[in-house]
Amino acid sequence: MGSIILSTAKWIAIVVVVLIVVLVVGVTLVPPVTRRFTDRWGATAAEHSAAYPGDDLFPATREISTKAITIAAPPETVYALVQQMGQHRGGWYGWDWFYNLTKSSDFVDGHYSTRIVPELQGVAVGDKIAINDMVAYDVVVADPGRALVLATGSLKAADLPMRSMPETWTENSMAFVMKPVGDGGSSTRLILRMRADGTDTGFGRWVWNGPLNFGGALFSHKTLVGIKRTAEALER
Repeated sequence: MGSIILSTAKWIAIVVVVLIVVLVVGVTLVPPVTRRFTDRWGATAAEHSAAYPGDDLFPATREISTKAITIAAPPETVYALVQQMGQHRGGWYGWDWFYNLTKSSDFVDGHYSTRIVPELQGVAVGDKIAINDMVAYDVVVADPGRALVLATGSLKAADLPMRSMPETWTENSMAFVMKPVGDGGSSTRLILRMRADGTDTGFGRWVWNGPLNFGGALFSHKTLVGIKRTAEALER
């Protein structure tokens, strides 16, 4: 019996060590190697180099990523889904289990909404879109059918765009841009421009440039795919 317990403990220890090694390798080696791809996931070279609403809010070098997806639905439908995103709202069109696990959900439909929710429409500049109970984005651009831009950080939304930066600061923005494509604009090219920077250095900047950037790329791509599926299902 004792040998069985020791053998089991040994294998548990081996599994734990392997998981730790995989985790360390994943957060140190994977993000730098894959970032050239994940920062341009689905976007063309022209889309990545183009300027979008929100690019002038603050200077950014830490992250300027552009992701894109083509959706067989008009920009108005896509915008309606985008503006209803958020905690206590329509969700994030991604892994609901994760948002439930991190207490970032409480979505109006119990999961990300597969319908256009009337009471969540009409988002305006100055509104707040919560990520969780501690973090919320300010709506800084709300142009129906064209663009919704959100920003959060230490800078005051009322002062954006910033021309003179304070001594210490950090800021992040997400711009969802809808470009009509196809016959009569029946389809949409949904572009997500994410920007981030600040005066953080050392370990903090490494975390932003590596694990957080990689994780954000996975979740934002999942959101774009979820919006595509939902919008196309609504059109059908």
